[in-house]
Amino acid sequence: MFIVLPMLAFAPITGGGLTPTPFATPAKAATVEDAKKELEQAKAQLERQQAELDKLAAQQADAEETVHQTRDALSETAAATDRSKADLASLETQVASRLRRMYMSGGSTETAFFSALFRKDLSFSEILRRYRGLSDVAESDRELFDQVSGHLEKLDELEAELTTRERKETQALDSLEETNNRALAQLDASKDEYNALRERVRRLEDEERRREEAARKAAEERRAQQAAAASRSSSEPRSATGSSSSSSSSSSSSSDGSSSRASGVIASGSWVFPVQGPNSFIDDWGYARSGGRSHQGTDIMTARNTPLVAVTDGVISKAKAYESGLGGITIWLRGNDRNSYYYAHLSSLASGMSAGTSVSAGQVIGYAGNTGNARGTEVHLHFEIRPGGGSPTNPYPTLSKYR
Repeated sequence: MFIVLPMLAFAPITGGGLTPTPFATPAKAATVEDAKKELEQAKAQLERQQAELDKLAAQQADAEETVHQTRDALSETAAATDRSKADLASLETQVASRLRRMYMSGGSTETAFFSALFRKDLSFSEILRRYRGLSDVAESDRELFDQVSGHLEKLDELEAELTTRERKETQALDSLEETNNRALAQLDASKDEYNALRERVRRLEDEERRREEAARKAAEERRAQQAAAASRSSSEPRSATGSSSSSSSSSSSSSDGSSSRASGVIASGSWVFPVQGPNSFIDDWGYARSGGRSHQGTDIMTARNTPLVAVTDGVISKAKAYESGLGGITIWLRGNDRNSYYYAHLSSLASGMSAGTSVSAGQVIGYAGNTGNARGTEVHLHFEIRPGGGSPTNPYPTLSKYR
């Protein structure tokens, strides 16, 4: 049986009441589709801008890696040069002692020869060259002088290599500074547009969530009405089928909701990205650092004084408001999720931040800088995640998911 009323259509339910289901108007459908399209376009625009910014981090990381490698090689060469100089000094002492003994034991001919041999304007290597020309030099002396010659040649090579490496270090530092300045300028210039675009995406996503929630509630109300109508029906019961369908739906929903986390992600729920502004980062976990260290976090490039926020609810366990150590101005956050989070190289702490302060996810706790051993390099946040407060783990997967 169908009953047609103006502007409404009713679908029959066997043996039961009639549940009115208004059709969506074309205008409303168009509005929803336009909103979804706007959200997709905004996300795509943000992704394009972020991809351009992330190129900066890759360039910066390459420049830093070159500097670290050059400095390590320079240190090795300098150490080898110092060792060679020390060995040579010891051998020179032995040679000088031997020549003095020969001089003291020689006759007038030998005296004249050694007077010429040790002229003040001759270098040690020239004295050595002249002496080796003597036909009556003992074999033991020749061995000693050969050792000295070998060290002189090695030292010349090391000093030439040291000069080359010093030049390469200067070039690497110049390149790093140029890359740093270019990155900072681009990050600073994109700040307003980036923040406005992120806010637009956030607003559109909120609207989309509200629409989805409203649709879910409407669907639940319809199912409840249909179930009530079915229970009043005296016709063939459909509860078994409905139960089966509901069970199947529930099972499917449970399956979707229990999908495993992305590999390496150490966060869930309302976790918040720590940098609130245009940023750029790559997976630089394990990259070489000075002194033979390896990088144990992720460096997030951003403009100076960009707000840094708590990634989750928790308590500030440590806070250093003044430069100290490699990290400079730092904050340790002990999250309610049982993880510890380390923020380093800040320009300053937010007002009221000290050990024991409770904070909420998204609350500003400091501002980006380049203090500590980052002074002279790009402005960035060095960020670490320590699950359960233990050893650090690569934060890149988590940061990528929640940016």
